[in-house]
Amino acid sequence: MNKDLLKHIGESTAYSAKGHFKTADIRRIATYLYITLNFAFSIVCLTNLVNIFWLQILSVISLFASVLLLISETHGGLSICKEHTKYANLYLELHNDTYTEFLNPYTTQQNLEELKDRFNSLNKKERPNINIGGKFWAKFAIEKMKEMNVWWK
Repeated sequence: MNKDLLKHIGESTAYSAKGHFKTADIRRIATYLYITLNFAFSIVCLTNLVNIFWLQILSVISLFASVLLLISETHGGLSICKEHTKYANLYLELHNDTYTEFLNPYTTQQNLEELKDRFNSLNKKERPNINIGGKFWAKFAIEKMKEMNVWWK
């Protein structure tokens, strides 16, 4: 029973940590992409390297990127990435402590309760949501790319 609880905590913290890391990565990449698109398309439009049809297309794409950047910034922007990273590190630390306890042949009930309390406390904190892209990327990274030791299975 003790090992089952450790496996549950280990699996949950692995996916939570990886999900927060990947969500932060997605937000960071998207922000830089929006800025780069705006900059590149502005340069192209200013230099008149393309005909009027392509200027209009690039302008629409640039406008769309600007709106997405504005929406992203009003919902925390890159500062939300720091929050995701903070919680990812907390989940990863708990994951590593759980794995250490899993390997310990003399697991005590007190250590088990401490890990369970830390897990429950962390889950009750208000934290940023892992987006759907982060969930799928985390699942892919853990299960297919083997970015983590899947010791809980």
